[in-house]
Amino acid sequence: MSALNNNLILNQLQDSVLSYLGRNKNISLNGLSKRCSISEPTLRRIKNGQIKTLPTLTTIIDLLCSLNKVDKIPELIEIYKETPIGAFLNEHFSVLASGDYSYEFNQELDESLRDNISYLIFKLSCNTSGVTHTKIKEMFGKHGTDKLEVLEKKNLIKKESDGETYKTAIEAFSLGHEHFVEHFKAVADFIKTGEIGPKKNNLFYNFSESVNEKGMREILQIQRLALKKIAKVLNDKEYTGEIPLFVLSAIDTLDLPQQEEDSAKSKPTLH
Repeated sequence: MSALNNNLILNQLQDSVLSYLGRNKNISLNGLSKRCSISEPTLRRIKNGQIKTLPTLTTIIDLLCSLNKVDKIPELIEIYKETPIGAFLNEHFSVLASGDYSYEFNQELDESLRDNISYLIFKLSCNTSGVTHTKIKEMFGKHGTDKLEVLEKKNLIKKESDGETYKTAIEAFSLGHEHFVEHFKAVADFIKTGEIGPKKNNLFYNFSESVNEKGMREILQIQRLALKKIAKVLNDKEYTGEIPLFVLSAIDTLDLPQQEEDSAKSKPTLH
């Protein structure tokens, strides 16, 4: 994204904060900071137009969700359509941009699923068939059942009437990217690279090559389209079953990461 577009987004974020505080005279900057879990210094820099680079994606999402009182990415995309922020959200969440899927993000869930076991338990409980206490104990032992109990106490997971199966009311969720790599690795541990039975039921590839900007964007577009089709199947009741399928997707460059200027309070970015 160009520096001009970044400046337009920063200006729109500043205007949004100023407009919100103007409409809500009883809410201070500190109060807004607590609502959106963003540090007051970062909010002050946004409000005063003193921030030079874009905040992390999740900081932007946290702020916009709080300002607009919504918790679904497609709703934000609709609110900011045909604006710099809308274009920015579409670029990063094109899989959800159609609004067909109710992927949710909230700060409490994000913080509760920071460790890999809680994350995996919650992912399993989100499946239509849920996950049983027996399966959690088999997979993760007492450590897993302890994590399950914590999630249940937070009302993030609920026990079904059969007394054994756990499910969550959230069918699809988004989390910050601060722990994405760890979560990715945790799920990747279930990839089976050897032959199991008469046929292989999985698919795995690892590609790399040096390409130009055009080639990279072409691959990103192909991947986005593929993920949209996959999400459509996963959300179609025709394909509901008992197989706990997972799909991993990541495209990036084998290069050193750029340093964020806004590093006083590191925030995760969204899937």
